[in-house]
Amino acid sequence: MSPIKGLTEKRNLPRLGKIHLGIRNEKGYPMKVDYFVVPDGIKGYVGDKPKEMKILIPVEDEEKWASQYYRCYSKARGLVCKGDGEKCMRLVNPQTGEMVWKEDVSGEMREAPCKGRECSDYKVKCREVMNLQFLLPDVPGLGVWQIDTGSINSIRNINNESAFIKAAYGRISGLPLTLTLEPKEGNMPDRKIVTIYVMHLRTKLMLSEMMALAAKSPEDVILELPIGDDEIPDLLLPEGQETA
Repeated sequence: MSPIKGLTEKRNLPRLGKIHLGIRNEKGYPMKVDYFVVPDGIKGYVGDKPKEMKILIPVEDEEKWASQYYRCYSKARGLVCKGDGEKCMRLVNPQTGEMVWKEDVSGEMREAPCKGRECSDYKVKCREVMNLQFLLPDVPGLGVWQIDTGSINSIRNINNESAFIKAAYGRISGLPLTLTLEPKEGNMPDRKIVTIYVMHLRTKLMLSEMMALAAKSPEDVILELPIGDDEIPDLLLPEGQETA
């Protein structure tokens, strides 16, 4: 007897929680720190203030584990616009065509041109956002953890380093990797030099060990990951903000 088509051949991984790149100060404003802000329940496994974590990428499809778009959020409606620099899907009023922000205004998602950094909403309500999803092999529970980042440097690092890993080993899923938060000097608009903290994908294994692991074929399982687009990311911080 064959399985139920469209149901049993898909494997859904739940999202176990979110990890942040900052905290809120006594006034409630976001503030960067030099460590991953993890939930209390997993501190015994990854540390109180870890600067690196062992991770596994669950799937090969970058769109699923490192989704990255220009994203615009409304506190009342969640995600109201998502674009790639050429096209976007935005929530608009069918009568006026204007973007819908308020909860009491009806709207529908429509395709429109995406101006990216030239958009009038860029850096005001819209910005680049990556939803990074991964497994924590040293933490109990079967599911993914998510980090949301608006850091251009972190997004570029993850893209470049994951591309190198796939080119070198033929795949990225299932390989033992280390997600790190490392210092980097940056310039503020007033030319003041500040220290920012950006993410990297690293491996601590020797080349021969990684090649041996990569040669082993992962199980042919279709994994569906949670989609976090509609949720308003918490603690998305300005790139050049000084750390505490």
